[in-house]
Amino acid sequence: MRQAEEYYRLDKAQNFGEWRDALRLQALPSINYIYADKQGNISYVYNGLFPVRKPGFDWQGILPGDRSDLIWTKYVPFDDIPQLVNPNSGYVFNSNNTPFQATGANDNLKPADFPSWMGIQTNMTNRAYRAEETFGADTSITADEFRKYKYDDAYSKRSEMAAMIAKVTAEDPGNDADLKQAQAILKNWNMETNIASRGAALGVLMAEPVVMAELKDTPAPDPMETLKTAIKTLKTHFGRIDPEWGQVNRFRRGTFDAPIDGGPDTYRAVYGEPQKDGTLTAVAGDTFIMFVQWDAHGKLSSQSIHQFGSATLDKNSPHYADQSPLFVAEKTKPVLFTADELKGHVVEDYRPGERHKVTP
Repeated sequence: MRQAEEYYRLDKAQNFGEWRDALRLQALPSINYIYADKQGNISYVYNGLFPVRKPGFDWQGILPGDRSDLIWTKYVPFDDIPQLVNPNSGYVFNSNNTPFQATGANDNLKPADFPSWMGIQTNMTNRAYRAEETFGADTSITADEFRKYKYDDAYSKRSEMAAMIAKVTAEDPGNDADLKQAQAILKNWNMETNIASRGAALGVLMAEPVVMAELKDTPAPDPMETLKTAIKTLKTHFGRIDPEWGQVNRFRRGTFDAPIDGGPDTYRAVYGEPQKDGTLTAVAGDTFIMFVQWDAHGKLSSQSIHQFGSATLDKNSPHYADQSPLFVAEKTKPVLFTADELKGHVVEDYRPGERHKVTP
């Protein structure tokens, strides 16, 4: 019940202080929060629920079960968990990465300020690296640039993808002509996943099985073996090992079927499920997207898009996939706040429980 209460208080918060008071309930752990308001306040909260553990022990290992002094009885208070408030850099971000890299380098939290027994993550994702290389590297960002960075479809040179490419291209291909060609393709690939790319198919099909195994904490396959599997799949179904990424990476919803930019762990996040015809159908990644901004007078405006539409389960509804074409095209629609803005857009107007009819 406290979870519902915290959601309610977060939704009803009128200012930064009320928002933080809602988070102090600590009933929604493991959800990272980013905050912004018209006054220009920004904040990031690494919203974990951390037991207060006894120092001096390896809490990632096995501890003796016959010591009552190792039984924790309380949690770290909200004000002591990792969080940033109005850093000088002017931006905060989270992409499932460590909270110690969540803003400009000079403003980042320091690991030494938090006890090791909290077990705070230290890893970076490709999206986090790209956040630093796009939003973080640009000192003056327009609304159009902000949108462009959100739909970034590249892999960083610091990413695991780059490391895998370096590994497989360093191998001796021997007499394997297909492998030699694949290595050349990956060496020349700019590590972008737009639909016209002729390197993305090999790169993603090679890397995704490795990354997914690591996420599931299962033994990861050798990238060289997954590359050979990718070569075989692409030759079988597309007659070549460098088809355009849009031929492979598909977005499907009802009768709608279109190529889509993006890939696993890019900011244009698209995770595909393999199909019998060798293509991938997007099943995870980007979903609801909203761009929010305030003008110089504090007036709020926003644009949004849903990957499907408002009728997520009713295949017979006109709203089952009506937003999908905009979603694939990386476009959005205005969010209408007021009665005046809604004029001309209302199809039905009724109170729940009343009989109603569709109006012209």
